[in-house]
Amino acid sequence: MADYPALHGPSRPDWNCLVCGEPWPCLARKRQLKELCQCNIRTLVRYMTAYLRDAHAEITGMSTAEITERIVGWCGRPLEMWVVQEHPADAKDQDRQQRYLPNQKAGRYGRHE
Repeated sequence: MADYPALHGPSRPDWNCLVCGEPWPCLARKRQLKELCQCNIRTLVRYMTAYLRDAHAEITGMSTAEITERIVGWCGRPLEMWVVQEHPADAKDQDRQQRYLPNQKAGRYGRHE
C-alpha cells in the first residue's frame, strides 16, 4: 500500500474532508479505501455502510438518497470516474482524434468524408 501523508477522514458534523475540505469521502480517501480494500466492493461497501447512520443524522440539506449515494454509492465505480478533467480543451482534442482514426478511409487531407 502506498504511503499517504495524511488520513482524509471526515470532519463532523459537516462531513467534509479534514485534509482537503472536499465533501467526504473525497477523491483521495476513495483512492485510499479502494487500495486498502484491494478493490473488493463488498468489503468496501460494508466499511462505508458503518458511516451511514451518523451521516444521515448529521448531514443537513441533503436527502437520504443523496447521502447514501455520497457515502456508499461510489464504491462499485472505477476510480477513473472521479478524475476531474482539468482542461476543457481536452474534450475537443479527443473528439478531433476520433475523427481521424487510421482504420477508416480518409479523404485527400486525412479527413473522413
